[in-house]
This record gives sequence, structure tokens and C-alpha cells, in this order.
Amino acid sequence: MQLRLGDTIYTERLASFLGSLGQATIVSGPNEIEILAPDSGKAGDMARREIAIYLRVWSVLYPDAEVSAVEAGLGEPVEAQTVGAS
Repeated sequence: MQLRLGDTIYTERLASFLGSLGQATIVSGPNEIEILAPDSGKAGDMARREIAIYLRVWSVLYPDAEVSAVEAGLGEPVEAQTVGAS
């Protein structure tokens, strides 16, 4: 799963935050983070739910940091939901 951030100043912070929660991440661009997690089956569903919870916490900590989850290979948001201030 990839995460795209609206502002590049939050990229390293979010990667560090997710890493502190045990998530393996790769900063793949100035405003992109790739999460190394299962992407299919029950494990994939569980990983997506877990990441969604972490992103909700992130949005409370950094309300101005917009983050969109993108399905690997599709380039489109997983859900029509962007985490962060509107």
C-alpha cells in the first residue's frame, strides 16, 4: 500500500510514526510512503484496517497533514477518503 501526502514536510514524520508502531515503510518519493504489508486476503484486509486506525491517530496529531491511501499498482485512492483537514 502507498500513502501520498499533500505536503512533503510530513513525509519523514509519518514514516517515523508508522515505524514506531511496527510498520515497515519505505519513503519512495518526496510525498510518498510505501508500507510493506500483505495486500490480499484476510491478512491484507487486516493490514488495511490497522493502517486506517494509525492514520486516524495521525490526523489528530497533525490535522493539517493530508494523507491518501493508494492501492499498489492502481494509482487510485483505496477509498474515497482522505485523512486530514478538508
